Amino acid sequence: MQYKYCANENFEDFASGRVLSHKYGFPNFPVRLAQEIYCRCLNYLKNKTDICIYDPCCGSAYMLTAVGFLNFNNLNKIVCSDYDDNALEFAGKNLNLLSVSGLRERIAYLENLYIKFNKPAHLEAIESAKRLMKFINEEHSVNILSFKADILSENSLKDKNFKADIVFTDIPYGNLVSWQEDNDNNINILLNNLKPVITSDSVIAVCSSNRQRIKSENYARLEKQQIGKRKFEILTLR
Repeated sequence: MQYKYCANENFEDFASGRVLSHKYGFPNFPVRLAQEIYCRCLNYLKNKTDICIYDPCCGSAYMLTAVGFLNFNNLNKIVCSDYDDNALEFAGKNLNLLSVSGLRERIAYLENLYIKFNKPAHLEAIESAKRLMKFINEEHSVNILSFKADILSENSLKDKNFKADIVFTDIPYGNLVSWQEDNDNNINILLNNLKPVITSDSVIAVCSSNRQRIKSENYARLEKQQIGKRKFEILTLR
C-alpha cells in the first residue's frame, strides 16, 4: 500500500506497555497505518477541524489514543464503546493520557518504578512520555466519552447525544479478540447500528480481515486497501 499522508517515522514512543497501558488479549494497531487511515478520512471531510471520532469496538483504546496524540489540535471529542468492562477500564487509562494531568500522573508512576527497580526500560518509558507531552496543547482540550455498549444490539446507540465525523474501528476477527456472537453478518449489523450517531457527511473507516465482507446497501465505498492479512474500507452513507 502507498502511504499518502504518514511518513515511515519512528513510533516507538507509542509502543504498547511503555507509556500506553497494555494487557494480553487486547490487540494493538500499527500506529503509522492508523494515522494514514485517519488522514484519509480527514481528507474526505475537507480537513475539517474540531473532529468527533468514535470507535464502537475500542478494546483498550490503543488506536484511539495514538490517533489522539498525533492529531491533538484538530480533535474536539473522542468517543469509545465496548461490551467488555475490562476493555473500558484500560481504555479509560489510555485516553486519560491525552491531558497534561493524565500524562504527568503516568510519568510520576514510571519515575517511582525507576527509583524502585532501576530498570532501563522504565527510564526509556519516562523519556517516551516526556516526548509525548509535546503533542499536548495546554490551551486545547479533547473531550473524552466512553460507555458500555453492544454494537450488535439494534438500539445500542439510540439515545447517545453525539454525532461522529469519523467512525474508525478495527473489528474483531478471531486472533486475540472475537465477536461476542459469531455471525458472518456482524460487520453489516455494526454498520446499520451506527446510524443514530452519524450524518450524511460522516466518514466510516472499518478495518477487518480479508474474509469479512461489507454488504450494505446503505453505504457507498470511498476506497478499499489491503495490507497483508488486514484490509480497510472507507465508507459514507448513500
